[in-house]
Amino acid sequence: MEPRVYTTIDLRKGMGEILDRVRIAGEPAVVTRKGRTLAYLVPAEWFEHYQQLVEQASGTAGGRDVA
Repeated sequence: MEPRVYTTIDLRKGMGEILDRVRIAGEPAVVTRKGRTLAYLVPAEWFEHYQQLVEQASGTAGGRDVA
């Protein structure tokens, strides 16, 4: 899925709608300023899944090292 691009001005004007698109519709978004990417908005479940993958890859569980 290609992320939808929003400028910082778009974000200021329509933050509620943009967040609903991300949360409810599962549409990722890119926030830009002067053509440069500032941030990505993704559904919370995506980020939580990413965090789990990072923890597994680094060999930690619950913030503790796994022996």
